[in-house]
Amino acid sequence: MTDVPLDSPSSYTLSQQPKRPLSSFEQRIHAVATSPYAVLTMSVANLAALTQARKLGRGYPTVISCLGHAGIFAAAAVALQTGDTVNGSALATVWSANWLMFNARKAFTSRSVVPISMVGLVASIGSAYGYQYFVIDQ
Repeated sequence: MTDVPLDSPSSYTLSQQPKRPLSSFEQRIHAVATSPYAVLTMSVANLAALTQARKLGRGYPTVISCLGHAGIFAAAAVALQTGDTVNGSALATVWSANWLMFNARKAFTSRSVVPISMVGLVASIGSAYGYQYFVIDQ
């Protein structure tokens, strides 16, 4: 086995740079989807929703859902911070879709502003990371 420093990016990560010139729209998406701050926003929003989830607030995710998704979104932010845009954007995309699958209908039927705005936040940021993973990185 060869000794590879743990802080150096892998050849797989380095090969995942955009392979073609990006349009101005794609450059903006790329800037958002390679930054860990957008996915950290989703993590913080889930942690902030814990107060209402604990009280069984109408339209809010469950406590387990808030804690689990906050942890996964934080892990995606760590991956993006270390330069692994492929795995970071994949984590953010898949778990955003998972969050929407379990929580969107409950939020819309509650007709409450905060749960619906959480759906908008997760859908918009998750779609940016999805565009990065499925279109730009391919």
